[in-house]
Amino acid sequence: MPINHGAAVTGSGASFRSTASYTNGVYHLNERSVKKLDDVFKKNSYTDVAANLNNFSWANANAITIETEGRGRINAYDFGASLGSRMGSLHEISDQLNTYRLKQVFSARETFEKIYSDDKQNERSLARIMKGLNEDLAIEIDKYRLKTWADGAANNYIVPSSAALSSSNVVRVLLTASAMLDNMHVPESGRVAFIGITDAIEFQLASELAYSPEYIKKGAVLGEIRQLGRVKVIAVPDSIMPAGAKVIIKWKGASADPRKMNYTKIFPSVEGYTAPILNAVWRYDSFVLAMKAPGILVIGDSSQAPQATPTATVGTSTNAHKIQFASTSATKIYYTIDGHNPKVADNASVLNMDTGSYTAALTADCYVQAYATKTGKVASAIGRWFYNYTNDTVTALNYYDEVPI
Repeated sequence: MPINHGAAVTGSGASFRSTASYTNGVYHLNERSVKKLDDVFKKNSYTDVAANLNNFSWANANAITIETEGRGRINAYDFGASLGSRMGSLHEISDQLNTYRLKQVFSARETFEKIYSDDKQNERSLARIMKGLNEDLAIEIDKYRLKTWADGAANNYIVPSSAALSSSNVVRVLLTASAMLDNMHVPESGRVAFIGITDAIEFQLASELAYSPEYIKKGAVLGEIRQLGRVKVIAVPDSIMPAGAKVIIKWKGASADPRKMNYTKIFPSVEGYTAPILNAVWRYDSFVLAMKAPGILVIGDSSQAPQATPTATVGTSTNAHKIQFASTSATKIYYTIDGHNPKVADNASVLNMDTGSYTAALTADCYVQAYATKTGKVASAIGRWFYNYTNDTVTALNYYDEVPI
């Protein structure tokens, strides 16, 4: 199933914090604390700086719809062709309306037994409890966003020569990755690089930066440690970086990151209990946009890297006009033959790699795109090819080649 169309996922039905941690406390219900809920979250999120939180059109109760615009093809004008066909074959642009369904739902139901709180001298305020919940939620959202962005990336860059990311190569690696985004015409403003805090040490110790001035004001953005060229570099806890990614570079507009519900309700008095009860529900999600996926790039090295990008070959004999993909240790391959992004498209086909399956027989020239997955790793970059039916050949396209749809 394409990455942006997974099954529903809900947060834990239990409390974010243990029951024991709430012993001997009391809630103070006041309107001001409730209004500060969003502000607290924003101060504790590493990824908000790169998240696209703009308003979106809701298709129904749990989905947003975003139109994916098609792209035309450019042909060489053929003076030798007959009249009416010198501009090339007619190509109908295929727009696509993608529906992204919210899958993430977290909740909390908290209270303090009044018998315990009456014995406590330093009472906790409701604002403090909400802050704790929002800090926990911020971690969950940051972790989810980084994994979603990495899985949805169109491209990756692996540190050359099977080397590990280190102080001797990290600056060159980041600048090379940024140049790849330039080649894909990704806007220069709004780029952010997320790097685990341990690898960030290597970045800070890089000799190229020894005499470089600091451009960023302290505390301007949570975790920001330096501006490198066009990219803000954010150091995040190692625990929230997805397995298989050393660095994630993201252009802000490459995703949709809606927060649909931020519901809190205080019941000051509940029958059969001596304390107020806090109920809270948060609904949110994150989606990489089909045509903006080249705006995200994942960097890997010899210690951990995304799943290998698939290769494609054409079968022979009984498998003529069929394509076989390969990606070391991959479990599944998802592909499309209409030029659409297979990580988003509902019509993506799937191959189980343990069976060595071929695609269905192709019947005409087409643009093929595919990516590979493996449990516990970030999904591969998207491989792209042009299939020529007449010659029964497949030609790989570079990461900066435009694929019309």
